[in-house]
Amino acid sequence: MSKINILAMDTATRNCSVALYAQGKISRLSRESMKHSSELIELIQNVLVGQGLTLNDLHMVIVNTGPGSFTGVRTGIGVAQGIAYGLGIPLCGIDSLSILATASGKRGIVLPIMDARMKQVYAGLYSIDDDLRVMLSPYVCDPDDIQTMKQQKFTVVGDGWHLYQSIFQMVLGDRAQFLETIVYPDAASAIDAFIRYGLGKTGSPLALSATYIRDNVVQGKLSR
Repeated sequence: MSKINILAMDTATRNCSVALYAQGKISRLSRESMKHSSELIELIQNVLVGQGLTLNDLHMVIVNTGPGSFTGVRTGIGVAQGIAYGLGIPLCGIDSLSILATASGKRGIVLPIMDARMKQVYAGLYSIDDDLRVMLSPYVCDPDDIQTMKQQKFTVVGDGWHLYQSIFQMVLGDRAQFLETIVYPDAASAIDAFIRYGLGKTGSPLALSATYIRDNVVQGKLSR
């Protein structure tokens, strides 16, 4: 794996980030902005130059497929598809919640929560040890309908809980540890999710599609 060069990009949120896995190490650049279409290419060029590489040196591309900003997700996927297809290399798509769970760096149960607008949040539930197991696939819900595992402590990450902090503190109680430093998914964590846990769907660049979960509403509750 150390001889493979992987470029990753994440434009699903306000944080526009790119990362490069080369010689067994990850380099990362990011900007917090919503002008992803104008900044993404520059970030890609800069991260490649920083490692003395060009696009032709790449073996794979990874992109965040959402959920998140519709325009941002489409921008990232479009650029990733163009690069991967043009070079004839595989493209791997990983969803935002899985990337955010990986970014926590925590073992145990992780609950990533993202702002979904319209007074709702995106969420998922993951068990992380030597591997990462999806306990509840990404879904959308009202803040007070968030899903957890009964009587288990867990780590909460993401920008969603900041917006509805009082609601989550009431619903989740003292079982939740809020990790305030992990707000957005990012490209470096996407590479980590792929290399460490084998996450994502890899295949033909043109076959990749965005992850839309507006219709994925969880019925019933794991606990309350």
